[in-house]
Amino acid sequence: MRAGAESIVRIACAYVAFAASAVAQDRVHEQIAAAVAEVDAGRIEATVRKLCSFGTRHILSRTDSDTEGAGAARRWLKAAYEEIAATSDGRMTVRFQEAVLPCLRSGMPRQVKVVNVVATLRGASDPGRAYVVGGHYDSRNSDGADGEGAAPGAVDDASGTAVALEAARVLASRRVAATILFVAYDGEEQGLLGSKVHAQSLADEGVDVDGMITCDIVGNTTGMDGETYDGYVRCFSYAPTGNDSFGRSMARAVSRAGRRYVDGFDVKLIYRGDRYGRGGDHRSFFDQGFPAVRLTEPREDFSRQHQNVRPRNGVPYGDLPDYADFGYSAQVARVAVATLFELASAPPPPLVSVARLARDAYDTELVFQLPDGVTRCEFVWRETTEADWTHVMSMAEVGAVAGRGGRMLARMPGVCLDDVVVGVRAISAAGARSRVATPPEPDRFAQRPRSSTRRGK
Repeated sequence: MRAGAESIVRIACAYVAFAASAVAQDRVHEQIAAAVAEVDAGRIEATVRKLCSFGTRHILSRTDSDTEGAGAARRWLKAAYEEIAATSDGRMTVRFQEAVLPCLRSGMPRQVKVVNVVATLRGASDPGRAYVVGGHYDSRNSDGADGEGAAPGAVDDASGTAVALEAARVLASRRVAATILFVAYDGEEQGLLGSKVHAQSLADEGVDVDGMITCDIVGNTTGMDGETYDGYVRCFSYAPTGNDSFGRSMARAVSRAGRRYVDGFDVKLIYRGDRYGRGGDHRSFFDQGFPAVRLTEPREDFSRQHQNVRPRNGVPYGDLPDYADFGYSAQVARVAVATLFELASAPPPPLVSVARLARDAYDTELVFQLPDGVTRCEFVWRETTEADWTHVMSMAEVGAVAGRGGRMLARMPGVCLDDVVVGVRAISAAGARSRVATPPEPDRFAQRPRSSTRRGK
């Protein structure tokens, strides 16, 4: 068969696959929507109140009690995850992850023991690829070294811990291709200690972490101005250069899941790693080169965070559960469930090696490679000033054909590469979409450091 005829056959096959995908897409959409609908705000509230009942979960608090301190809290969390694991047909395992680390915080011992609670839902067909969702269960009051005083930590961060637990409950009985890890981190308040241990261990084990979500401070909707902010969640992501890093790709996957599956609730992309002068557990994963994002409420109330429980000028201070909005936390959980379900059901992202502007028209040509066994993908683009993808093209629309060595060739008609950003995402047989992979940006010139004074003056 001549090369031209072979290309025509492959294009025709792509058209047939695209048409058939509509039914499959409806099926995966229904599955994700059903999972999202199972999220229960009442269960999230019960978890937050239970965690607050331990008085404090500070890393230096009691470990010998069943009713007080971090030891009681983590044993309760492990038991809660084990109860969920019983619904997973043996696919979920739960364990403590322990390590002794140096601590540089003032007033703290030189070394502290951290204990994470890790629940692993093993993937059915691609278990070496993993997605992580977590919150930190430790808490603190005004004194970061106080292991005895009350530190209920309802919003910071029993709320995120409860979101991860609820996501596990919803997803445990569902089969997906990749592995999902649900984690309650210890020692976040002392320098992201627990997440550092976990991210390092995953890197050392060679686990392909394709995305991490930390839910940290996701339970307050009343701002310090008295206004209510409950219509969106902020999504922070690190990027060493440009706006198309792995982290930004993960953030856009979260945004897409929110738009598609959580009505009346937005994911606001913040093109910054975190809030000014502050950090979260996603930083530990970014430092290992993994795609990672942070979900945080729109307007934080600092009278609730890191405060001793007390009245001050007639205003109650302290991170107490009575001031949390559990319906809002449930919305965040729905976003997390939709994101994890789709990404873990999808193939890994493609590899995009070349992007170029065609020489005979204002079209973009792409050379890319799909993961083994994957035959479908779609193409996206946006203006360079747009935060998220705005246009989608199917394989049939771009005339994607097979090249040499497993590479694919595609041409996006009317898309002028010089002015836009383009990307490709893989699609499973059931219609689940991967993160978007983008080609490398053009080379950048090194900038000469600027001096505040002219030489010679």
